[in-house]
Amino acid sequence: MRRLRWEVDKPSLISRLFRPIRVGSLLGIPIRVSPAVFVLLLLLVWNFSQHTDAGATGQLLVLLLTLGVSLLTHELAHALVGRRLGLTVFDITIWPLGGMARMDGLRDNPHLEAPVAAAGPIANLLLALGCWLIPGNFADSAAAINLVLGLGNLLPAFPLDGGRILRAWLSRYAPAPAATRAAVTISNWLLWVMLLVGAWIGSFWIVALLCAFLYWAGRMELMETVLRHGTMPVMEPSEVLSKAFKGDADGTKIEE
Repeated sequence: MRRLRWEVDKPSLISRLFRPIRVGSLLGIPIRVSPAVFVLLLLLVWNFSQHTDAGATGQLLVLLLTLGVSLLTHELAHALVGRRLGLTVFDITIWPLGGMARMDGLRDNPHLEAPVAAAGPIANLLLALGCWLIPGNFADSAAAINLVLGLGNLLPAFPLDGGRILRAWLSRYAPAPAATRAAVTISNWLLWVMLLVGAWIGSFWIVALLCAFLYWAGRMELMETVLRHGTMPVMEPSEVLSKAFKGDADGTKIEE
């Protein structure tokens, strides 16, 4: 009986580790953080401290704090632009692999997806520029962190912002399912390029894991879009791309 009870309770303990908890609010937007983030940070800092001195460990803490602030700024930019455009912002959640600004109404207004998605990378690039203008090693590190967050999120692959910007552009002249499939197709082409680059620089398996995640995320995004709209893509990716480039000329813009 005790063993059965422990096995039943075990999933709930794991779920609690990934269940976000509210840690405060910023500009009226609740901020939630998954407890797994704190556990991961503690393990990372503890493992690092076993192989170096207190000074280096302190520098790591500062860099991790900078990363957290940069990620929060990224998500806050999404939320503020969404709120400015009339969307309801529920909260900002920080997970071990990134963050998410939850909003209501964005999926029903694809023409708003591009400005909301672009806000995060733009905020990071502006921070990178500001830090680059400040002398010092810390400012250089902060600039590098924000540059990676900004440019990395502009890659045209789901769930990155670049994939959502691409889908929003394609959705102007194609239904959402077809635009999503075209965006995922372009993303998959990019993943092959990334694999080749990873093999060339000697980091194949790390890049392969990243590509596997992005491939899976793209498939999930397409499936969710199809289920939400209740229809399969009726246009081939090549047709979607053709209309995206020629839509202004032939006047076939899709009205959602």
